[in-house]
Amino acid sequence: MMVRKNWMLGFLGFMGFQGIRGIINGDWLQALWIVWFVWFIYFIPEKKQAR
Repeated sequence: MMVRKNWMLGFLGFMGFQGIRGIINGDWLQALWIVWFVWFIYFIPEKKQAR
C-alpha cells in the first residue's frame, strides 16, 4: 500500500461528514466542514496500482 506523507491527517477528514447535513439545509458556514473534509481526505492512504 502506498501511503502519502502525513497520511494520519486523513482521519481528520472524517470529521467533515458532520457538515453534510448543514449543506443540504443551505447553511454556508457548514460548507466549511466540506472544505475541511476534502482537504484532509487527500491524505488517506491509497492502494498502489499493479503494473
